Amino acid sequence: MNIRSLCSWFAAVALGLPLVAEAGPSDADLVAAAKNRGEWLMYGRTYDNQRFSPLKQITPANVKNLRPVWTAALNFLDGLEATPVVNDGVIYVTGSHSNVFAYDAVTGRRLWSWAPEEPEGLGTVLCCGPVNRGVAIYGDLVYVLTLDARLVALNKDTGKVAWETVIHDWKLGVSATGAPLVVKGMVIAGIGGGEYGVRGYLRAYDAKTGDVKWTTYTIPGPGEPGNESWPGDTWKTGGGATWQSGAFDPELNLLYWGTGNPGPWTSNLRTGDNKWTASLIALDPDTGKIQWGYQYTPNDGWDYDGNNAPILANLTIGGKPVKAALQTNRNGFFYVLDRTSGKFIYAVPTVEGINWTTGLDPVTGRPAVNEKMRPLADGKPVLPIVPGLEGGTNWFPMAFNPDMGVAFVPTNTWAMALTGYKPEDIKYEAGKVFMGMDYKMHTLGGPIGRLRAFDVTKKKWLWEIPSPLPVFAGVLATRSGLVFTGDQLGFFYAADAKTGKVLWRYQTGSGINASPVTYEIGGKQYVAILSGLGGDPSFYYAAPKGNSLFVFALDNATPGKAGSGQWGVTDIEGALTPVPK
Repeated sequence: MNIRSLCSWFAAVALGLPLVAEAGPSDADLVAAAKNRGEWLMYGRTYDNQRFSPLKQITPANVKNLRPVWTAALNFLDGLEATPVVNDGVIYVTGSHSNVFAYDAVTGRRLWSWAPEEPEGLGTVLCCGPVNRGVAIYGDLVYVLTLDARLVALNKDTGKVAWETVIHDWKLGVSATGAPLVVKGMVIAGIGGGEYGVRGYLRAYDAKTGDVKWTTYTIPGPGEPGNESWPGDTWKTGGGATWQSGAFDPELNLLYWGTGNPGPWTSNLRTGDNKWTASLIALDPDTGKIQWGYQYTPNDGWDYDGNNAPILANLTIGGKPVKAALQTNRNGFFYVLDRTSGKFIYAVPTVEGINWTTGLDPVTGRPAVNEKMRPLADGKPVLPIVPGLEGGTNWFPMAFNPDMGVAFVPTNTWAMALTGYKPEDIKYEAGKVFMGMDYKMHTLGGPIGRLRAFDVTKKKWLWEIPSPLPVFAGVLATRSGLVFTGDQLGFFYAADAKTGKVLWRYQTGSGINASPVTYEIGGKQYVAILSGLGGDPSFYYAAPKGNSLFVFALDNATPGKAGSGQWGVTDIEGALTPVPK
C-alpha cells in the first residue's frame, strides 16, 4: 500500500466509512507513467518501452547488499516469461497456462489468484509452450490473454472475472501469449499462430466492456496496399502474427507493433516481399489504420520474426534530432528507424558471422539475400545459416538508458540447419502446423548468449557479458547506473551500466526467461524477477525447472560479497550440436 492509499485507509477507519478499493491507473496515469517513480504500470514500464527506472537507491556501490526479501511459488513447472506489473502496493504477475497472481508487493502475501479452464487438446496447437508474458492494468481491471485465444478482464482487487471475450477459435491454431497494452481506453491485443497458417491481426477492445473497436490485419487483402506482394491466395494463410506487445507515442498518436514470420517458411512458394510480415507497423490507435510499415526481412525464409517490442527514444544522430524507434531483430541486426515515417536511419549487426544476407542497403536497409543460404521447397538441407531462427534477439526485451543514450541488448550467436519439404508435402489444413520445413539449431563454438551495451548515437558497441547458454531474459536499466538481467544457468545479476562489470548475482535455481522490474514502496526500492525454465529454452537443454517470483531489496546491515562474474556450466545436458565439419 502506498502513502496515498495508507492515508485514505486511516481516514476511512477514523471516520467509520466503508473501505473502498482505490481505482487503478487512468489514461492520464498511463501517459504520465515515466513520472511515476515507484510503480511499474505496463509491460515496458512506460509507453516508450524503455524499461528504464528513475530509481537510484540501489547503486553500483551498494548492490552487493541486495538480498531476497520474499519469494512466491506460482503454479506449474512450464516456463515463466512474464514482466510483473506493480500498482498501489500490489504486484500482478502471470505464470504458465495464463494463470494470474496478485501479491502484496512488500510482504509477498498472496491476495488472490485466477486460473482459466483450458479445453482438452489445447496443447496440440501451441507453438512454444504454455507461456504468458504478463498483464495490463487499467481502472479496476487487470487484463490477461489466454492460450485458447481469449481476452479476460479480472477485478484487480478480487481476481473475479468481470468480462471475457473470445478472440479466435483456438482449434485453428490461434493462441495468445503476449501482454496486452491499454491505449486511450482500449485494450490492444495480438495473436500467435504464425506456424499454423493464420492471417495475423491486431485488435482493439473497449476496456470497460470488451466490445471490439477495430481489427487490423497485418497481411493485406485484395484491394489493399501490399496485397500485390502475395501471389495468388497465399495472403490467406500468410502468417504475420502479432504475438508480442507494442509501444505508443501519445504525441504522434501512433501505435507501434512488430509482426511475425510469413507462412509457410518455404519462401519460394510465396514469391514477393510478403508485406507486412517480419516488420514493424505504425497504426492510428483510434481507427487501427496502418500509417506506415518497415519490413526487416522481405520474403523471409528463415523465421526471422520482427516481434519484440520496439523502444521509442528521442535521439540526436548526425547533429539532428530524431524521434526514433529502436528494435533488435532475430535476423541479427539492430535497427534505428524514424518513428514518424518509418524511414530507415541505420542498422548494425548484433552477432558475428551473419550469412543469410551479404549486407543491407545503406539508404533503405533492404537486405541483399545470399541465395545459397535460402532454403527451398526441395527437400535439401541448408546449413549453417547464421543466425539461427531463435535470433539474433528473439522476443525478450532490451532496455534503454536515455541519460547515457545506451541500449542494453540480449543477443545469441548460433546457427541452424533448415530443410524445406517438397511442394507436394506442403498443404494447408486448418489447425495443423503449416511450416513446410524442418529446423535444427547448432552451436558455433564459444559462448552463445551475450548481454551487449550499444551507444545508439555513436553507433558503437561498448561492452558485453558472455554466457555459455542462450540468453532468453529481458533487461532492466536504472538511473543509478545498473543493468539487471538473468541467464539460463539460473543467475539473476546486476552489472555496471558503464563498464559491464558484474557486481552482484543470485542463484534462483532455474533458468530465467522473464524480465525484471523495480519499484519503490515506503522509501524502499525493490527488484523483482520470475525464474522458471520452459518454453523455447527448454527445447535445447535440460536443467532444473522452477516456478518462483523473487523480490529483492537492500540489506544494509549485512555487507555482501560481489559476484565473481565467472560462469560455470554444471549438470546441463546439452541438446545443441556443433555445426558439422
